[in-house]
Amino acid sequence: MNDEQLNELFKAARTAAPDTSRVGFGLETRLLARLRAERAQAGPWHAFAWKLVPVFAAIVVALGVWNFAGLRSEPSDLNAAITADVDESPVAGYLAGD
Repeated sequence: MNDEQLNELFKAARTAAPDTSRVGFGLETRLLARLRAERAQAGPWHAFAWKLVPVFAAIVVALGVWNFAGLRSEPSDLNAAITADVDESPVAGYLAGD
């Protein structure tokens, strides 16, 4: 096959219009069926976790309020809060090497 014949074939291929009438037939039905099939499959675990974000946020807010409310009744001194109801003699003995 020479270049002239090849050029004629390419020209004929460029001018010929493909028949696309069957491609559009039932497109919506095929698309909806594919979307339903993808939704029916089990999603990844992180997709489920994203649905629980409001619940986790509510738990964090509730724990923050509870923690803040609990600190009001205790002394505001950090050292007093740390050493409250702690017997220091075993710790001091261990650190001193006794």
